Amino acid sequence: MRVKRKSNFIIGILVSVVYLVYRTSNVFIVKPFFDDFDSPAYFDFQLYPSFRTHGITAVFATIQNEFLIALFQAVIGSMVWIYLWIVIMEKINSNILNALFTISYFIFASSSIIVEHDSVMLSESLSISSTILLFATTIKIIGASQQISSKTFYAWAFAYVWFFSTKTPNSVLMPLIIAPLIYVFFVNYKSIRMKFIAIITLGLSIFSFASSLSSDVSKTLNTAGTIHNRLWLDDRWRDELLLSGYPKFSHEIWLEHGRSDLGVPPDQAVVNLPEYKKWWADEGESFLIKFTLTNPDYAVFGPVALPLLNPTFTYKKTLLSGWSQGTDMTFEIPGFKNSFLQRTIFWPDEPEKAYLTLSLCFIAIGLSLLVLVKYNNKSFFYLIVLTLFYTFLWSYFNWWFGSKPVDMTRHNLAAAIMFRLLAIFSIFYVIDLIIRQKKRILIR
Repeated sequence: MRVKRKSNFIIGILVSVVYLVYRTSNVFIVKPFFDDFDSPAYFDFQLYPSFRTHGITAVFATIQNEFLIALFQAVIGSMVWIYLWIVIMEKINSNILNALFTISYFIFASSSIIVEHDSVMLSESLSISSTILLFATTIKIIGASQQISSKTFYAWAFAYVWFFSTKTPNSVLMPLIIAPLIYVFFVNYKSIRMKFIAIITLGLSIFSFASSLSSDVSKTLNTAGTIHNRLWLDDRWRDELLLSGYPKFSHEIWLEHGRSDLGVPPDQAVVNLPEYKKWWADEGESFLIKFTLTNPDYAVFGPVALPLLNPTFTYKKTLLSGWSQGTDMTFEIPGFKNSFLQRTIFWPDEPEKAYLTLSLCFIAIGLSLLVLVKYNNKSFFYLIVLTLFYTFLWSYFNWWFGSKPVDMTRHNLAAAIMFRLLAIFSIFYVIDLIIRQKKRILIR
């Protein structure tokens, strides 16, 4: 037994080192990508009000150097993916399944769609890392056979705050999660220290939520983008928009700046109009919220089946496009031409195969849930269901309030990753569960 543990430890160290070297080496052979429009704001840390979230701006503003930021993101990304691998391995008893899971897991974790963002001066890399850490610590808590240790709780609390501080849509989920948190950590746990940490965690999360809604800069740009990429193209939606006092000529301004480089992006050109600013002050700030609430067909079916509401739209303007294909920066950005990263089998390049892969992931998750119900495994059933629920809701928020076609894959990348990760995790976990149940029957 001691020899087996030692060999497993050595294998774990080797696998971790190989992945860390693989991921960080890409940073040395590509040129960091700096988006002239979006990236500068991430280097400007503002406590309150803030345009960009603190979990990103604090890091970028502190480090400043683009290469060092890329290296930092690669190291952090490697560490959280390795940690999640260790956590899941603890839940699988079969050595064969552990080996197969490790191969599948690191092929997925090595995909260009995940690793390429380490060298991008935007929020995706750290946002993905925070999501992975939160998922890992949640598994650790839910899968605990007894009351969790203080270290596990502190890791989860950190992951929770970090997750909400990396993207605005992340922080929007906070009000929906506070209630179960209060119940779990104030009813089930008696430790004064843990309750104190829980209070600090909730306080920081509330501050992150308030801060993410404190600046009109992002909201005005997202509203303009959503209007001209989507609402303007449907007669009924456009009429409702114009009835609210929206300046009709703004669409021509948007088109002109889209056709030619006039020094200002199309959305910003519209936002700069005095007429838009007046509309924003009168009706615009709450328009998208009111529109979404009063058009339930748009709110429910639009994000995933927009062509069913209006045949002139394509599925490229839906979340299905973002979830299925992922980003492609390794092949699109000149500075990444030396990269050795590959999309891998989990991210087919052809749209049809990409949609099929996503469908297979949902099928795998669905079948796994049926197995968990059969064996009355409530903890992991709720883990998967709640993760799916919050991931869907998170993506819906993105689509309702900001995901333009050009940003659909990038804005919803964390969700696309989570769907595949849930499929991989659930398949191996339920197969191991079935094997364990069969062995128990044979022993009896």
